[in-house]
Amino acid sequence: MNNRIHNLIIIIFTLFAMASSAFGFSFRNMTLDFIHMSDTHITDSEDTSYKAVGSSKDLLGDAINQINDIEGLDFVLFTGDLVDYATKENYYNYYYLLTKLKYPSLNTFGNHDFWGMTKEEALAEVKKYNPSYTFSDTYYAFSPKTDYRIIILDATIKDRKTSNGELPPEQLEFLDNELAQAKDKIVVIALHHPPVEPFVASEHALLNAKEFNNILLKYKNPIVVLTGHYHAAKIRRIGNIIYVSTPSMVTYPMAFRHIKIVNFKDRVQFDFNFIQTRLDDVLEKNRQNVISYATLAGNEKDRELSFVYYKKHPKSIHYKKNKIKNAAKTSKTSSREVKKLTSPKKVKQNKIKEPKVKENKVKQPKVKEPKVKEHKVKEIKVKEPRVKEPKVKKVSTKEPKLKQKSQKELRVKKEKIKKVKKPKTSKESK
Repeated sequence: MNNRIHNLIIIIFTLFAMASSAFGFSFRNMTLDFIHMSDTHITDSEDTSYKAVGSSKDLLGDAINQINDIEGLDFVLFTGDLVDYATKENYYNYYYLLTKLKYPSLNTFGNHDFWGMTKEEALAEVKKYNPSYTFSDTYYAFSPKTDYRIIILDATIKDRKTSNGELPPEQLEFLDNELAQAKDKIVVIALHHPPVEPFVASEHALLNAKEFNNILLKYKNPIVVLTGHYHAAKIRRIGNIIYVSTPSMVTYPMAFRHIKIVNFKDRVQFDFNFIQTRLDDVLEKNRQNVISYATLAGNEKDRELSFVYYKKHPKSIHYKKNKIKNAAKTSKTSSREVKKLTSPKKVKQNKIKEPKVKENKVKQPKVKEPKVKEHKVKEIKVKEPRVKEPKVKKVSTKEPKLKQKSQKELRVKKEKIKKVKKPKTSKESK
């Protein structure tokens, strides 16, 4: 019985191998496995209070030895500030160390890489020593494997010495065009200046970060943005976009990242591993000199992180009902962070309706306001005193009736008048 099971397993494995070879299947084609390192600052100068540049060569040498012990890497990607000051000697020392690296290397440019020479001169130094750098400009794109697209940008400002960065219009257009042609791929974008800061530092910021993020938010495929510059460890996930900031090799925590991405049919697996220098004495000395070492080291999830991005497979039963769950499953940030980046306008492209991303609504706790009893104030009714008007007696307009004297009374009066004697005159007296 055991022999039969054993033989059956061998037959199944053989058939699977034959089918894989017939259809060109390979786990290597599904996987992108590489190193992200930043801010090596190679120089012969002495240490500063912030950077252990006096040990920059030893730190890079130790990192190369650790990388060579990892099997199956595709390449090593440096995101700027390769040298502390742009001189031919520093570039020579940097690439002399890289001759010991058994994997090909690529790079973006940082602000320190041009201090002391022009962009054209620095690009010539890189192309002279690095046979893998076959590109004609400081920004470019390539596909290391069928399912992946790598986009390298240069945000350094050409006309002045500054730690700020700004992407010129032609690079923003280049980025938009590349993303439009890679909607079905996993995209890795690398530049020196982070579009989402690990911590606020206006003198180091990417000046047109909103325009950059506007472009990214138009697309729904998995996008990883790799940066350095701030010498800090930070991983921030917003929907389908993963912003990864890697610390410097000359500042605590003196580490680089081993990034592995596997593209399955229904999901994408992301693994970010954190590898520190083995030069413990240099690490501890710098930790004591750096004031904000805890901010630079980040928390545990800023250093080591593994998660799965779930695709929306067309044959899935839940595809139509749940148009997009990726943002909810991969994002641990609130909708306020998306608003901080920007609120992009809807862009119509060939009249194809893109699925709406449902943002996680943060329920705010309901605060019960105390009920205040309103005292009803009774209106006081003022009674007006009644004034009695005096009654006016009606005056009769009738003339009083005069009593007519009787005829007897009149006769009596006449008789009395007659009886009055007239006085005698003097003549009569005589």
